[in-house]
Amino acid sequence: MQNLYDHLNRQNFRCALVIDKTDVFRISVVQFLRKQGWLVHGIKRAEHAFNLLAHIPYSMIVIDSELLGMDGIDFVHVLRNSREWRQIQVFVITSSQSENLAMQVAKCGGSLIRKAAWEDDLFGFLSTYDGYHVESMSASEEPMQGSALS
Repeated sequence: MQNLYDHLNRQNFRCALVIDKTDVFRISVVQFLRKQGWLVHGIKRAEHAFNLLAHIPYSMIVIDSELLGMDGIDFVHVLRNSREWRQIQVFVITSSQSENLAMQVAKCGGSLIRKAAWEDDLFGFLSTYDGYHVESMSASEEPMQGSALS
């Protein structure tokens, strides 16, 4: 049986995973993304994400930088070193002002979001994401050969 990833184009599937230890913040991010039309799941620990990733083609993950067990940076490293998950857009959320953390996130291929501005930062990404996919779908649409309209 072929893998689900062979059948679904992750880039056109609007499904997100939110990983944050704080219930209130995790629920806020989940609700925000759902209002934007995304299918969203929320969990507390990064280790639990791998079972979900094996079955659900997430196109975006929002993860807290300071989790118990595997932290956000380690999680991004695992994703970037895997063949099937490296294309997922990952946002690491932090309340830290550390430039070192910002450099670590950028170096491992994630995007840093400050907790103080998370809604604006995510909304900016979603606008770019939607604009990119509308343009790519329009560019890839070609008239069907032999159709009654040609």
